[in-house]
Amino acid sequence: MKIDNRKYLVLFITAFIIPLVLHFSFKPGSPSEQIHSRAVAEAKQLAKYIAELNNKAVGYSNGETSLEELRESLLQTRLSYKKVEFLLEYYYPISVKGGLNGAPLLHLDPYRPMPVVHEPEGLQRLDEIIFTDEALEAPEEIVALSRKLNIKYSAILKDFTNHPVLDREIFEAARLQVIRIFALGLTGFDTPGSANAIEEALSSMQALQQAIQPYLKLLPGNLSGQKQQTLGYFDNAIAYLEKHDDFEGFDRLEYLKKYINPLFEALLKLHLSLKLETIDEVTTLKQSWKYTSDNIFSTDFLNPYYYSKLTEDTDNEELRELGRMLFFDPVLSRNNERSCASCHKPEYGFTDGLDKPIAFDGTGKLQRHAPTVLNAIYSDRFFWDLRSFQIEDQVEHVIVSHEEFNTNYGKIFSKLNSSEEYQKRFTEAFPGFKGKEIINKNTLSAAIASYLISLGSFNSDFDRYVRGEIEDLDPQVKRGFNLFMGKAACGTCHFAPTFSGLVPPYFHENESEVLGILNKPNQPESGIDNDPGRIANKIPKEEIYFYEKSFKTVTVRNAELTAPYFHNGAYETLEEVVDFYDHGGAAGLGLDLPYQTLPPDSLHLSADEKEAIIAFMRSLTDTAGLTRLPLVLPSFENTPELNARKPGGTY
Repeated sequence: MKIDNRKYLVLFITAFIIPLVLHFSFKPGSPSEQIHSRAVAEAKQLAKYIAELNNKAVGYSNGETSLEELRESLLQTRLSYKKVEFLLEYYYPISVKGGLNGAPLLHLDPYRPMPVVHEPEGLQRLDEIIFTDEALEAPEEIVALSRKLNIKYSAILKDFTNHPVLDREIFEAARLQVIRIFALGLTGFDTPGSANAIEEALSSMQALQQAIQPYLKLLPGNLSGQKQQTLGYFDNAIAYLEKHDDFEGFDRLEYLKKYINPLFEALLKLHLSLKLETIDEVTTLKQSWKYTSDNIFSTDFLNPYYYSKLTEDTDNEELRELGRMLFFDPVLSRNNERSCASCHKPEYGFTDGLDKPIAFDGTGKLQRHAPTVLNAIYSDRFFWDLRSFQIEDQVEHVIVSHEEFNTNYGKIFSKLNSSEEYQKRFTEAFPGFKGKEIINKNTLSAAIASYLISLGSFNSDFDRYVRGEIEDLDPQVKRGFNLFMGKAACGTCHFAPTFSGLVPPYFHENESEVLGILNKPNQPESGIDNDPGRIANKIPKEEIYFYEKSFKTVTVRNAELTAPYFHNGAYETLEEVVDFYDHGGAAGLGLDLPYQTLPPDSLHLSADEKEAIIAFMRSLTDTAGLTRLPLVLPSFENTPELNARKPGGTY
C-alpha cells in the first residue's frame, strides 16, 4: 500500500505545529503583556484575599473567628494589594482613593457640585479599626466595610483584566510607586493601625523588581553594567527591608539616599536607554512633576507651572523682574503705602514676624497669620482656608480686601499706566501680547505669579545632603528626619519633599487638617481658637461640618525663619509647636473637637527627640539666591508724589 506523505504531513501539522503556534500566539510576548498578565494574576489573587477577609469579618461578628485571625487576614490582603498597587493606583486613582485604599477620613464626593459626604472605607479604614481597640466595638462596621471593599474591587478587577498597558505607563507607574513607598508607605500613612509599613514596602518593592525584569532583558550587551546596577539596587533595597523591620528604628534617611533615589534614577535611565516614549512626548498637558528629574529632592522635581496659568514658554526673566517690582511696590494699594512685601518680607522668610499682619491704615490686624510665600507655588489651593484655586486669583483677593490693599484693578491700572517705565517693562515682559491695554488683570497677576515661581527653596543643607552635593550632615538632623518621617508621624501630613500638605505621589491636591489650635500654647483653659477655617471659605460645597476649624497644612521648610506659627500666630517657638503635636492636639489635651484629624494619642516624644525634630526642621532653611541687588522702583512722571514711596521689606 502506497503511503500518502501529504496526508501524514497534514496530520502532523494539525496535531503538533498548529497547537504550538496557537500556544505561543496567546502567550504574552512583549514586556508590557508579560507584566499585565502577571499583574492580572496577582489582582485575581487579591480578589480571593478580599473575599476571605469578608468571610473572616462575618465570622468575627458571629464570634466564630478570633481577632488575631481577622488581623492576619487583613495583613495578607494588604500585602497582596501592594503587589498590584502601582498599576491599580496608576489606572484607577479615584476609585482607589474612594473605596479601596484611601485615607480613613470623611470626604466629599468629587463629582457632585453640592456636598455629598462619604464615610471612610477601604483597606486603610479597616487597618485603623481592626488593629486598635475599636475592633472590639465595631464588628458590624467591619463586616459592612469588607463587603463594600469586595463589591468595589470586583468592578476594578473586571476592567483591569482587559485594560491595555503601555510600556511608558509601566515606567511611570513604577517611578510613582517608588515615591509612594517612601513618602506614604514608610511613614505609616498607609497603615494607621497596624504600622506594618516595612513589610508592605517590601511587598511593593518585590513587585516592582518583577515588573522591571522583562525590560532589563532588552538592554543591549554594551549596557550590561546598567542592567547589573539596576538589579543590584533592587536586590539591596529588598534585602534592607528584610533585615530592618522595626518601624521606629528604620533608618529612612539611609534608605532614601542609598535605595529610593538611586532606584528612581535607575528606572529613568532604563526607560531612556530602551528609547521608549515618555509622557512629555505624548501630551502637552502640564504635569505636576518632571519625569526627567533623577532625584525626589531635585530642585526641578516638581513643575511650578503645573500650579500656575503661566507656562515655561511664556515665562521669562523680564516678566519675573516685573513681578518682583510689583511685589515690592506699594503703588498697588490705595494709600501707596502697602505692598505684598509688607506682609511677606524676605528677612522673615517672606512672612512678617507678627502673629497677624497689621490691617490697612493700621486699623487693627488681619484675621490670620501671614504664611511664607517660599515654595507657595507648589499648591493646588491657596490661603489658610483654601478659598483660592489659582495663584493668580489669590492676587485679586488681596487687592479688593478692605483690610489689605483696599483698592480695585481700575485704580491700579490707572497708576501703572501713568508710569512710562512700567509701560515699557510690561511691553518687554509680554513680547507677543496683542490687545488694547497691555496692563490688565491677567498680565498683572502673571507677573506676580512669575516672581512667586522664582521663590523656590530646595537648596537647604538637608536637600544638598540627600542629593549627594555635601557629604556631612549633623547626626541630630539625621535622627530628627527619621523621627519626623517615622515615630512622630509628622510626615503623614507634611509630606516629602515639600514637607507640606501637597499629597504625593501625584502632587495634585493639598490637604487641610483639624488640629484644634489653642488661643495660648500649652494652656487648654485658654480654649480653641474660634476661627471657623475652611467651612467659612465661601465655597458652597465646602460648607460642611467636618471642615470646621480645618486649615491648610503649610510647609515646615524655612520654619526657622517664619515664627510665629499656625493660622492664629499664637505659637512663638518651634518647641511650642512640637509640644502641641506631641500631646495630640486639642483632643489630646482634653478639649472637645469631634472631627479632629490629628490622632489624639500622645506621641510620647522625649525631650531629646523633640530637639532632634526641631534640628531637622532648621536644616530645611534655605534663602540662597532669594536676595538680590537693591530694587529701584519705577518712576512716575505725571504723578511725582508717588516717587517718594518706598518698597516694602528689605533685600
